[in-house]
Amino acid sequence: MIEEPRSWRLERNGSTTYVGVRAEFACIAQDAAANPRPYRHPAWQLVLGSDAPVAAREPRGTVTAPGVLVPAGLPREIRYPAGYVSLWIDPHVFAAADRTRIRTLDRDRVRTLLAAVGSDLDPAPVRAALHATLGADAAVDPRLRRALLLLDEQRPLDDLATEVGLSPRRLRQLCAGTLGGSLTAVRRWHRLREAVLRFPFQSTAEIAARTGFADQSHLVRTTVAMGGVTPGRIFAGARVTRSRDGVVVFGAVPNAPLA
Repeated sequence: MIEEPRSWRLERNGSTTYVGVRAEFACIAQDAAANPRPYRHPAWQLVLGSDAPVAAREPRGTVTAPGVLVPAGLPREIRYPAGYVSLWIDPHVFAAADRTRIRTLDRDRVRTLLAAVGSDLDPAPVRAALHATLGADAAVDPRLRRALLLLDEQRPLDDLATEVGLSPRRLRQLCAGTLGGSLTAVRRWHRLREAVLRFPFQSTAEIAARTGFADQSHLVRTTVAMGGVTPGRIFAGARVTRSRDGVVVFGAVPNAPLA
């Protein structure tokens, strides 16, 4: 059996897009600028500009900085500069008193975090850099932590509550207080990141069936709701090949329009 790759790389018209998933992290990095629709996300989002600043609009206004940290669940509209890294971090990682506004990062912190992410998204240096630059890890109730470990199993959430020794109501309360949202939203995000890893290899309908979405439309709606773009916007005009190291490489199809 061939193991599904945990990262891929798209090369098209002189621009490169990288996607990787490791442990509690998911990453997308692009050479080109991007300006998706407004969206919400159940994970924390760290956006780092390689050279130019990042502009992010939240309910209180717009901030511009070398990097931004967006709390889980906060509505945002982000203008990504040419050359950026966006890191999504599962919501139990940070213990932040203020989940209502975007936090800005200076250039020194951005350089430290970019170096930690590197080219292979190794979780250990990423965790160390996050701890050093953004603060201590969140204190998570061990029962909620176990529920998070079991989350990707196809089991009803009420059964997970019983498994970890909590009532369903108490588990929902812990989620709201610690994660700033629901386990349902986190589970949907985990399904989406698995779907994104399959985008280069399978049809959207097949991916939806394999990753727990009701149908193709449900998957596309979730992609737009959590990322501001459709799958077709990323992959139209790309031709798939495989490299020897297992990273997927796309060659451009000339004059192909974007979806």
